[in-house]
Amino acid sequence: MPPPPPRGAAPWVSQWQREWLSASLGCAVADTLFNPLEVLKVRRQVAMGGAAKGTSTVPSSTFALARTAITEKGVWRGLWHPGLEATVYRAFSYTGFRIGLYPSVRDAISASKLFGDGDTISAKVLAGAATGAAGSAVFNPIDVVRIRMQGGSPYTSTLGAFRDIVKKEGIAGLWRGYGVCMLRAATLSGAQLATYDTVKRKLKRSPDLQFKEGPFLHFTASLVSGIVAQTVTQPADTLKTLVMASSSKSHASGKGLTPPNAIAVATRLLQQNGPKALYRGFWPAAARQGPVMVIQMPLVEQFRKAMGLEYF
Repeated sequence: MPPPPPRGAAPWVSQWQREWLSASLGCAVADTLFNPLEVLKVRRQVAMGGAAKGTSTVPSSTFALARTAITEKGVWRGLWHPGLEATVYRAFSYTGFRIGLYPSVRDAISASKLFGDGDTISAKVLAGAATGAAGSAVFNPIDVVRIRMQGGSPYTSTLGAFRDIVKKEGIAGLWRGYGVCMLRAATLSGAQLATYDTVKRKLKRSPDLQFKEGPFLHFTASLVSGIVAQTVTQPADTLKTLVMASSSKSHASGKGLTPPNAIAVATRLLQQNGPKALYRGFWPAAARQGPVMVIQMPLVEQFRKAMGLEYF
């Protein structure tokens, strides 16, 4: 039996709606706090893509990139504001969906005995990959707008970015890179949520460690899951950023260039920069992902409890 809605909740508020909302709230707080690191990661990746085409140079370091942004526009406009509105929209759509619905999908897969008896790592990976891929496919337009605004495209507003992309590239422009975005989301969500879930349960069951359900347990499992997830997903993350960010420039040039796909981008990067190019922006990404998870998942857990749901 699913847990009842919290006292005072409208009768039409279903379990999946509470799961989605609780995850969205936790993700929105964490993503807002660490938006500057996401901006730096995206710009580092975009700079690498431009360098591979001979149109730009790669900043000497992430710190140099941050220093330039702050010098030119200040901390708020240079690092915090770019893409922030789209980041919040993304938290309440894609991120809230993939994290919020994970427990229900995991339990359904476990109950189906698809991977044997119940609670297996395979069921958790599949559940995380499924919610991540589905969420990214549906909410791809928000990611396109977010990445372009964080990457430095001169849009005046989030709504203006949507309008400009549709005007220049058609509706298909909002689904630019959806394939690699789904790959990135599946690997991230599968690795992150399965790791968090598994580490948390093992720590609780360990007779030596004696972890109890609560913030410290959530903190520990979150930290491990963030590092694992970013390491696994970084190559797909780099390709996703470059595919989504570069297409607008190709269209804007008026030369009729075909927007690059993930295979073309990967081939060019590997030929000109080697495998390390796929991990460009890893340190700001890891510096963001670890702390984001440390704040995000404990908040999600508390919002779940407040909404009458069980912990993960």
